[in-house]
Formats: sequence, structure tokens, C-alpha cells
Amino acid sequence: MRTVPRRILIVRPSAFGDVCRTVPLLWSLRKTFPKAVIDWVVEDRWAAAISELPVLDGVVQFPKRELRSWWRHPPTTLKTLQWFWRLRRGRYDLVIDAQGLARSALMSWMTRAKVRIAQRSGREFSWLAANRLVKPTRGAHVVDAMLQLVASAGAIPIADMRLVAPASGIEWWRNESARREIVGPYIVLAMTNGWQGKRWLDVRWVEVMRSIADDLSKCGIQDVVWIGAPGEEPQVVDALTDISAITGMRSHNIVGCSTVAGTMAVIANSSLLLALDSAPVHVAVGFGVPFVALYGATQPSTDGPYQGQAWCAHGGRGEEIGRHDYRDARKGGAMMERITTDEVVALVRKRLQGRAAP
Repeated sequence: MRTVPRRILIVRPSAFGDVCRTVPLLWSLRKTFPKAVIDWVVEDRWAAAISELPVLDGVVQFPKRELRSWWRHPPTTLKTLQWFWRLRRGRYDLVIDAQGLARSALMSWMTRAKVRIAQRSGREFSWLAANRLVKPTRGAHVVDAMLQLVASAGAIPIADMRLVAPASGIEWWRNESARREIVGPYIVLAMTNGWQGKRWLDVRWVEVMRSIADDLSKCGIQDVVWIGAPGEEPQVVDALTDISAITGMRSHNIVGCSTVAGTMAVIANSSLLLALDSAPVHVAVGFGVPFVALYGATQPSTDGPYQGQAWCAHGGRGEEIGRHDYRDARKGGAMMERITTDEVVALVRKRLQGRAAP
């Protein structure tokens, strides 16, 4: 930009993992424009992911579920108009649409900011709302592509993924872990996923945990904490029972029980995360927690953990992957089945031994 922006808005409403990996935009903007007011539009249920970042001035919560189907109900329509009017009153002079969808584009356009930046490749014609378009480098990781947006605004791109766990989550986990008598290092297992095409077979989870039980014990890890979103509880029932019986490790099932803040605290204090292609992987990156992640139809080099693709077991390796093939349970599932237990076990052992990425 030719002039230094006074009020900046980042538009990245969802989802949990995507919000976490958008924080480099915030760090970059703050470093370059230390006196600017920087706000962030985020869906209310994910607000905790960024609420305590010290370089963020304001969180503009978007009540997506409350405003759903706004055109059908006059009272909801009024609430929606009022929400957009409050956004307009922010008087932003720079808006960065890091989501690239119709909803985020509308938010950007409604601010009437002098400079509205978005990716040229945005979906749902979202680029129409911007007056400055950026063509991302072909094959670039999504984080690097977003950093090109702040570069267009005159900011110095900084690939800083740091997250801050909310105090409420830290306090909750302190009490919860004490109640469960978790006093030593623990491993977090995130084996649930809302997309069937991203899930792995239960029997393979059991085999992996059986194979690494001794390795974990040698590192002083005797506890396994299971995490997942509400509604995903049934996905862990069988595997949890088998793993507890076979490994002798103490299992703590908090699937569906923790908030976003609580989940962040659980991961931040763990020694290792073993997870599917899901938000916990990006949270681990933000806290510098070692992880091993399982990816199928998603390409780790562009959409996986930032600078962590070497720690991903990738069932889609060597395949021509469509961006949303994981939404097809059959195609996504077939790629997940290509991930072997030996591959995952080898990555976990290298993590535990502190060895360099393969």
C-alpha cells in the first residue's frame, strides 16, 4: 500500500484448523504496522483459537449458526443486517479476505474499505468483492499463499505460526488432568473425523498403539488422551477398549467434552500428537508439539501442517488428487487404506527418538 493503514481487518471465519494456520498474517501485519488497529472476523465457535493473541486488537465474532437461513425469517434478516452494519462501522481501510468464499467476500465488500485484497483463485466468485487480486504461486502451501496477500498490502511476510492457549482452557485442563491423575507426559490421539473419507481403520490404530507401547513407556508416557468433536464419540468406542486392554496404558476419553480452548490446552501440554487430517495437527504446529499425521486425499505439501509434511503418512502419494476427494467416502477411504501401520509406527519412533524428519 502507498499509505500506512490505520485500521485492518482479517476475514477468516472458519474452520478451526484454517483459523489456526492463518495467524502468520496477523503476526506479519503487526510487525509491519505496529500502530494499526487489527481486528479479525471469525466464526463465534472458533473465536477462542485467536482471542488471546497479544498482537490482535479485536475479535469480530460471526454467529453463523444464529444467522443461518437469514432470508427466510424476518427477525434473523434484521439481525444479519445489524451485524453487517456493525462491521461497516469498523471504518477499515485495509481488508484481507483469507477465506476466499462468497461469505467472506461479502464481509469484505460490506466494509467498503479502500483496499480489499483477495486471491484471484478464490472460489464462489469471491474475487469479485476485492479491488486488489493476488495470484498465488502455483503449488504453494496455503500458508505461503496467504502470506502473499499481506505482501501485497506492503507487509513483510513472516511465517510465524505461534498460538496462545486461552486462560480458560489452561485452567480447565489443569483441573481435569489433576482429577484424572495425569502427572507425567502423555500422548494425544485424534482418530476421529467428521469426513468418513479421512478416517483410518480401527484395527490399524490398535496395531500402531500395540507396536509403540514399549517406545512410549521408555519415554515415560503412560497416558493416552483421546480428543474429538461433539458427535464423534462413537468413533472411538471400540478402538479405545482394545488399545487400553492391549497396551495397558491409561486412557482418558474426552471426545466431545472439551471446548476449543480446552483442546488447545490439551495439545499444548502434550508430548506427542497422533492424528488424522484435522485441526489438531495445525494446533500442534502452533505450539511446537511433535506430531505424526495421517493424510489421504489431501495433499500435505499444500494443505497439510506447515513445514511438517515429512511427518505425514500420505496414502495419496503418487496419485492425481482432486482437492475435495476426501468428501467421497469411497475415494478418500481407499487412499487412507493405503497408509500402512509400519509407516506410521516408523514415523512415531523417529519422533520419540528425536531424529530428523525422513
